[in-house]
Amino acid sequence: MNGRTLTFGVSGKLIRNSLVMYDRETHSLWSHLTGGAIDGPLTGALLQMLPATQTTWANWLRAYPGTKVLPHDYPGQTDGLRYFTSQAAGIRGRLHDDNRLPAKAKVIGVRVLDQAKAYAMTAIVRAKVANDAFADVNLVIFATGPDSASVFRRDLSSQTLTFEASAGGMITDRETGSGWDPLTGKAICGALMGSSLTPIDATTSFWFGWFDFFPETALYTGQGPVTPRVPRGRAPVEALR
Repeated sequence: MNGRTLTFGVSGKLIRNSLVMYDRETHSLWSHLTGGAIDGPLTGALLQMLPATQTTWANWLRAYPGTKVLPHDYPGQTDGLRYFTSQAAGIRGRLHDDNRLPAKAKVIGVRVLDQAKAYAMTAIVRAKVANDAFADVNLVIFATGPDSASVFRRDLSSQTLTFEASAGGMITDRETGSGWDPLTGKAICGALMGSSLTPIDATTSFWFGWFDFFPETALYTGQGPVTPRVPRGRAPVEALR
């Protein structure tokens, strides 16, 4: 950030039920969902988002057999199963109410400039692949596991590709018939073998969490376009404070 490397810790605070980090150099507070500083000397600053993939360990290891693993186990660790299986929408409840999806339905959210769109994870996993155009960007969303997905641009060398899942489970594009790895976005066979799609920044979230941050979000459910709804609930908060 401005030529300085920041180191982050967990503040113990929440905003809209979302983790708040702090940096040890300036003690500014940061939203982990937006990557923006919400309090302190760096208020208004925004970290650069890097594309990441959520998938199963088996699929990841298959794509990257030489991968390193960050140790994560510690004494007394729990998996939060009670929270994940309960109907509670966060610790403090929802800021905005929207019932287009169940509160804890998982979505993968995309932001392009000031516009946001969420894709229902169940719809992506069921279809294996979804072609979309959002905010003048041609996107493809691939299922990467039983509860995860990744997002890429689907234009390659001035050609817009249309992807589909074949009967055998292979992801191919209609234009060239090339086969694609949904985890890496690379063509693994066919005319485009060796080519790579450009990954798009995306965030996996509960629906209630994404909607609380982006109440004007568009929504993809696999059943035709779903328009944004006027959020119900408490008055919108203009700034995350």
